[in-house]
Amino acid sequence: MPFTSLDFAVFFGIVLVLNWRLRGETRVYVPSLLVFNLVFYGLGAPKFLPLLFAVAFLNWKAASLLTAGASPARRKLTVWADVILNLGILGFFKYFDFALTTLEDLGISLHGGLFSLPEIVYPVGLSFFTFQGLSLAIDKYRDPALETPSFLEALVFVSFFPTVLSGPIQRLEPFLAQLRRSVTRPGDCGLAVTLILTGLFKKVALSSYLSEQVVRDVFTVPERFSFVGVLGAVYGYSAQIYLDFSGYSDLALGVGMLLGFNVGVNFESPYLATNIRDFWRRWHISLSRWLRDYLYITLGGSRKGSTSLNLIVTQTLGGLWHGAHLRYLVWGLAHGILLAVTHVFLSVRRRRQEAMDAIGFKPWQRPRPRCPRLKAFLGFLFTFHFVTLLWILFRAETMPRAWEIASALADPLRPGEGAPALAFVILALTLLGQRVGGAVMDLMTALQNRLSLPLLSLWCAFWVIIIMRMGPDGILPFIYFQY
Repeated sequence: MPFTSLDFAVFFGIVLVLNWRLRGETRVYVPSLLVFNLVFYGLGAPKFLPLLFAVAFLNWKAASLLTAGASPARRKLTVWADVILNLGILGFFKYFDFALTTLEDLGISLHGGLFSLPEIVYPVGLSFFTFQGLSLAIDKYRDPALETPSFLEALVFVSFFPTVLSGPIQRLEPFLAQLRRSVTRPGDCGLAVTLILTGLFKKVALSSYLSEQVVRDVFTVPERFSFVGVLGAVYGYSAQIYLDFSGYSDLALGVGMLLGFNVGVNFESPYLATNIRDFWRRWHISLSRWLRDYLYITLGGSRKGSTSLNLIVTQTLGGLWHGAHLRYLVWGLAHGILLAVTHVFLSVRRRRQEAMDAIGFKPWQRPRPRCPRLKAFLGFLFTFHFVTLLWILFRAETMPRAWEIASALADPLRPGEGAPALAFVILALTLLGQRVGGAVMDLMTALQNRLSLPLLSLWCAFWVIIIMRMGPDGILPFIYFQY
């Protein structure tokens, strides 16, 4: 049930009224929220509800066994068994077909014979709620003093409907605190409505236009388009994927806020980053932190082994998390290599600074940085184009098609159709809007906070209708639903 559907609008309207009514009823509030979660997920993918229960139960049971009184060996065995089982579930649904294809490429076919292999359908949201569940058990392993939730609370945590499909990935401790003291502050309603309207506009009006009018044709038949046409599509997809996913995150944040939960900001102007490390602190923040806390640190982080190698492995596996294809492997590897190079460069600069401090080099003796704004601008240009060019691997359906698109960008005299000027306008708005968007949101929120609840509901409904009319017939699914 996508957030952009009429079904969700009806569902959420009912849930919101019941949520506000039952919030003070401690005995029924948590079970009622669980019912809301299961209805939401069950209406879209009913046959995968048992899988949702299984992931919640596995991690809750592991957390309950990871007590301070258990022996270190038993605790380590428990957490590793939990990780292997969860990743086994994720791997089966996500990489089964990839494994079969790889074997067939090697001349080994498992089809036919005495049995036929089933067709695997990928459960929507599996990557997100599996990672969320794993954080429950791993946090308990690292800190046995943490409270173990009840199974009911663990199930609510894993299945929380604003985030179950595409995040942001939650952590148990802050979630439990909000679950037990859920409250919507007076100013939250206006801000939540602003986030919902902003998210809808990003997805329905801007992202969908780019997908339908700019990106799709170029990535389907690139030979028809000129250099400018291909460039417009590459820029367009960079804007599209940001508008699509940040739009979803805005919706999740706004919906959660109306329910009394802060699910966290998932994007902080990522395309304005001046280096790749800065970019990953701003893009898909919940996943970046998850990979840092549970994979990078487990590998040794900056304390054990090679930091550069740990960064490369983390980002490469992060690429494969998005999908079982060589394209995602190359995408993650490229990001990992640049992160490692950036880490080495910044480490050398930091050690140089420490050496200067150690010998008493005075501040006024230090050479002033030359053109800091120019350096920041050049860093922004390089980072943005590095990220944008690698998005080709996300949108192209095959590696040969990705190479075809990249090759077209190397031929400025290439003849063919151009790109709509509006594509470049939307890209500029995407970049500039991250600077001015805060002021616009503050203005909208201040206006909406002056409205009574009935008027605020009518105001929201009016703008939702206007925004939905801007989009194409049949709203496209969110890009990250496939991951």
